[in-house]
Amino acid sequence: MVSRMNEPRRRGRPVELDLDRVAHVALDMFREQGYDAVTMEDIARVVGHSRRTIFRHFPAKASLVWAGTERFIGMLQAELAAADPELSAIDAVRTAYVAASRIPDEYLEMARQRLCLIGDNHTLHSDGVVRFKDAGRTIQQVFIDREGIDPQGVDAAMVGETVALAAHEAFVWWARHGEGQPGPVIDAVLARLGSGLQFR
Repeated sequence: MVSRMNEPRRRGRPVELDLDRVAHVALDMFREQGYDAVTMEDIARVVGHSRRTIFRHFPAKASLVWAGTERFIGMLQAELAAADPELSAIDAVRTAYVAASRIPDEYLEMARQRLCLIGDNHTLHSDGVVRFKDAGRTIQQVFIDREGIDPQGVDAAMVGETVALAAHEAFVWWARHGEGQPGPVIDAVLARLGSGLQFR
């Protein structure tokens, strides 16, 4: 439950918008009332800021659920840039994803809630496909550089987004069924993908 949500704003100097708090409050509201039932106006009223202020930082309702995606992709890109050059492309990607997916213990439950919400809502899930384009392009380049695949070929066209989507589905599965950190689940899923999806 969100505490102190309806406290009136104090007069005087404007209160700085706490982006993490806004996202957290929105997530609680989505979970309690349903994503489709909550409006940006509802969220603005609860956090004590104007709708315009909220939209300045979160241009769409989905942005409140996907908050932190850009940070994660930046961490993934940094890990890939620092990956051992002797690793194969898929192993470099696996290693980078596991490192970037580390979640502070105090945020694990919130991450689970966010991912379950995404997994249960088709609109949110579709929105994620667009948001992970940068991750897909980065992964694509890793395969071009390390495996020598043709940048204009069909392999390059599919590999980046295929890996990014598989990793995302691993995140959602972890949120629903996994324990501890998501890294081991993501590692296992990408290893399976790298093996050519051979199950025997």
